[in-house]
Amino acid sequence: MRKMDEMEKDHSGKAARLAFSYYTLVLLIWSLVDWFKTKSTGIEFPILMIGCAIYAGVQVYLLRKTK
Repeated sequence: MRKMDEMEKDHSGKAARLAFSYYTLVLLIWSLVDWFKTKSTGIEFPILMIGCAIYAGVQVYLLRKTK
């Protein structure tokens, strides 16, 4: 397996950001629909929050690692 070059890394990063944005938006909409219908959130809201926490944690870790 070879290492990715700069262009492949950039494409991979853009794809990851788009996928994360899509999944975040879908889970947020699903949570809001459940909230308005039942006045409680289902399992989708904790999944959304955990995903956002992991994303933010990795961003902070990588930023500190590069400094």
